Amino acid sequence: MKKNTNKRKLNIWGLAFGYFAFYIPYSGMTKVLSKGYFSDTAAPISGLELLPMVLLGTVIGFLIILTVTNWWKKAGTIQIFGMKVPFATNRYTFLSGVATAIIIATTTLAYSFTGISIVFAALLMRGGVLLMAPFIDILYRRKIQWYSWLAFGLTLFSLLIVFSEKAGYVLNTAAGINIIAYLSGYFFRLQFMTHAAKTKNTSSNYTFFVEEMLSAMAVILFIPLCLALIGQGDFMLAIRAGYTSSIASGMIIPSVVIGLLYSCLYIFGSRIYLDQRENTFCIPINRAASLLAGVSSAIILSLVFGTLFYSTIQLIGAVILILAVFALSTPKIIELIKGSMTKQRTYIFVCPGNTGRSPMAQAICLDRMISHLESQYKTNKRSNIQVLSAGINGEDGIPIHNDAQLALEHLGIKTIPHNSHKLSKKDISTVDKIWCITQEHKDLITQKYPDIEYKISCLDTEGSIPIPHGKGKKAYIECAKKLEKVIDELIHKKEIAFS
Repeated sequence: MKKNTNKRKLNIWGLAFGYFAFYIPYSGMTKVLSKGYFSDTAAPISGLELLPMVLLGTVIGFLIILTVTNWWKKAGTIQIFGMKVPFATNRYTFLSGVATAIIIATTTLAYSFTGISIVFAALLMRGGVLLMAPFIDILYRRKIQWYSWLAFGLTLFSLLIVFSEKAGYVLNTAAGINIIAYLSGYFFRLQFMTHAAKTKNTSSNYTFFVEEMLSAMAVILFIPLCLALIGQGDFMLAIRAGYTSSIASGMIIPSVVIGLLYSCLYIFGSRIYLDQRENTFCIPINRAASLLAGVSSAIILSLVFGTLFYSTIQLIGAVILILAVFALSTPKIIELIKGSMTKQRTYIFVCPGNTGRSPMAQAICLDRMISHLESQYKTNKRSNIQVLSAGINGEDGIPIHNDAQLALEHLGIKTIPHNSHKLSKKDISTVDKIWCITQEHKDLITQKYPDIEYKISCLDTEGSIPIPHGKGKKAYIECAKKLEKVIDELIHKKEIAFS
């Protein structure tokens, strides 16, 4: 149990590192390519001209990932010309895919505008999402906590500082519209995702994740192509040039590589958002990872090319925005610190052989613990509680009695793999509480280990728990019911505590 919890905790930070690692080359390559560093003429290339091949690379990346992982099998199917094709089967998932397509396109464009550094673009995009959070809560009539207002204020302060440096950026109309489109994509995507996913059901989360990806692929593959074919106005003509001039200029390979990088960072970033924990924990982790990646990319490019890709004011703004991220994460950070500081408690149930009553008591207690933690949303504290069982005189390695197994199943209690274990001196020294089934069991342990009597208590103080051995399934069911009642009473009295 402890192992599984730690794995879940490490997962989101591993995803954040993956997101960070792919975002650095993605943002850096987009900026240097748009500046014309790798073109024969050294002339800047507009983001709209880069976009088609970048989006094509993203689609290629998605297809490779879906094929290698077999994730495409988790999607629903629709009928196209009599064929079943994997695609979104839920309207919220499809709409989230459309919003995601907007985010994919506008993110690449944001790093390509002349006069906007990587750090400035990252601040606008990441800060904008953080500023948006309380307004979404107001829209849904949710109470806004003090730490949300603190983050809002710090984010606003960060952006005001950056905007005050008039010489640090050139924000034209096109760039402004692009940022608004990016934030609009997130405004809707986060709502669709929260409504349709972010649950404890891993399968449904993966279905949403894959179907959103498929929907986004369809949009970014066909919409730009349609706009290029229409070719009316500067916008559509620039998109058309992206399909033609990139081949002639030799920019097709680096553009596709940018798209491949984005497809990888999307996998990590989206899975952070889909973590079952609240948005005020997941969003800051995602935003912090991408902002730090943007700053890192700008610093690396400055060292490589000998020219600054950022300003001091922008770095100060980034630091303040990171503080805003931590402000949003305050409750979760406090909870994690409290959880790590909480002393681990270990309960052990004991009977003579550890094949009947004590493993049933262990299973019942574990069942109650899991129910309690899930109802209180305290899953992070599972690692601080351990429930074991042991025998006084029995042998090691004997499985739970079949009738005991059937009795637990009869009560709807999930059983765990079990092999009997003889109570040892090490067990005695490390556990916090020993629960014996009867007074007789307590006396046997006390005689052998008189100095730990203070740790030992009895479940059956009134002789109400029957001895089931050799009496068949019904006797085990009756015994399990009595154990269930006694353990529930101890939990109610907080003699067995899970928090």
